[in-house]
Amino acid sequence: MEGLLNCQIGFSTQKYYFILHDSVLLYCKKKGNRVIGQIHLSIAKVEKRECQINITTGIEKLILLFENNFEKDVWFDCIQKQNQKLHLEDELEKVRSLQYQFESTLKFVNKTIEQNPNLNSYSERLQSYGSTFIDKLSEIVDLLYQSAQPEFQSCQSINSIHTQSLKPAPQIKKSQKLKQQQYNVWGTVKHQILNNNIYQMKLPIYLHQPSTMLQQVATQMKYISILDRASSIRDPDFKIALIFGFLISQYSAIPKLLPLPSKINETFEIVDTYKYLSQQINENAIAFFATSPSLDYNGQIEYKFSFDNLILDINLVKSLFISFKKNLDTYKIYSTNHLISVKNLVTQKPEIVIEGNFIIDFKGTKHEIEIRSNQIKAIVGQFSISGTTDKLIANNYYNEELILFQKDEKEFEFNKHNPLLPPSDSRFRPDLISMLEGNYYEAQQEKDKMLFEGEFQQSWFNPVQADQIINSNEKRYDYKGGYFTQSIQ
Repeated sequence: MEGLLNCQIGFSTQKYYFILHDSVLLYCKKKGNRVIGQIHLSIAKVEKRECQINITTGIEKLILLFENNFEKDVWFDCIQKQNQKLHLEDELEKVRSLQYQFESTLKFVNKTIEQNPNLNSYSERLQSYGSTFIDKLSEIVDLLYQSAQPEFQSCQSINSIHTQSLKPAPQIKKSQKLKQQQYNVWGTVKHQILNNNIYQMKLPIYLHQPSTMLQQVATQMKYISILDRASSIRDPDFKIALIFGFLISQYSAIPKLLPLPSKINETFEIVDTYKYLSQQINENAIAFFATSPSLDYNGQIEYKFSFDNLILDINLVKSLFISFKKNLDTYKIYSTNHLISVKNLVTQKPEIVIEGNFIIDFKGTKHEIEIRSNQIKAIVGQFSISGTTDKLIANNYYNEELILFQKDEKEFEFNKHNPLLPPSDSRFRPDLISMLEGNYYEAQQEKDKMLFEGEFQQSWFNPVQADQIINSNEKRYDYKGGYFTQSIQ
């Protein structure tokens, strides 16, 4: 992070060129000149105020002055991240040392026990427990390591950000009580909907939840930590079991109302400990790409909504790909017969039933997990997997119960993103904004207008040609790249 800023030192205010390197703030007269001062932020007190940042070490005090609060917030966030990184790197070294000491002790004790034939059974058990502990410790080390890495959104000079096509997300005064379905809408819409694609209909706004289809698909990232955990696991069977846990977690937040339909080439992004981009590639399909320090995750989901006998059916076809960066392993995942049925949709107590399967293909070996009436079963090596869409567990040879996934009631956070967004982002939709603000009449009008509006032009995903796909079950749209750098000159 660097840039030319006004700075008050004592009673004098001048322009200096500041450079934030690790946790040291350097400054000079002009870019390229010799450094005339520096502050170690790890021992400084940093406070932000209206259009300024105060930095005090006890010996000297600097006040950085900014033209606006946006510029101030960018600098302050970068300073905070550098301090957090320094602290985490110290903790990382401590944990690595602990892991090394434990592994050395385990090898010594295990070797001593093996020399006594009467203690062989204890040796095997000790080795099993020790390996489990090492895996857990390795997981902690990897998580610390990931946290210590620089943020994805690099701290570039504020002068390098341009707003030709990007703009800040809208400020929404979210209504305290979003309207719920207040009447039986079935009589109003049944003649339009029966045996038709539901997204081609002008449905009442009360049938929709205040989020888009792109946002609904993005909720799968709520449990991305499961894949981060899997990336550090050595046992190949347990790694696949964890991947199954992540796949099942996607059904823990099935909406009881319909998401708002997304326009073609509409986008939705999340920038957190990972980067995520999804885009509506046609009327019934969404492609997405996510990357974190430990893995890449991409794929596409095809869906179709239909009503029959007062039941909303959602048919899904998924093609997913997970690539772990640590060992370059790639897992191909597909499903062709997923059915989510929402019964009693037009009453106050809808019931959701899920049927289907996932198949994981790793180096030609396939593993399958089945969902039958929300109950889940699978066998992966030594692990017997069972549970529901709220909790999935695996039992090993020792009948130990390992949790692969457990539903978290905390609401998914949609508002983590870059400061500037393209106009195609779902957050700019007038109907969604009106719904969140509680103005359902205006939301209905805006939603109906969308049927006559054109699509967005920019596409971030390319279809993979059929002759490049070996498995007939695969359908791929590859991320072209460039989305997250479009705001950097």
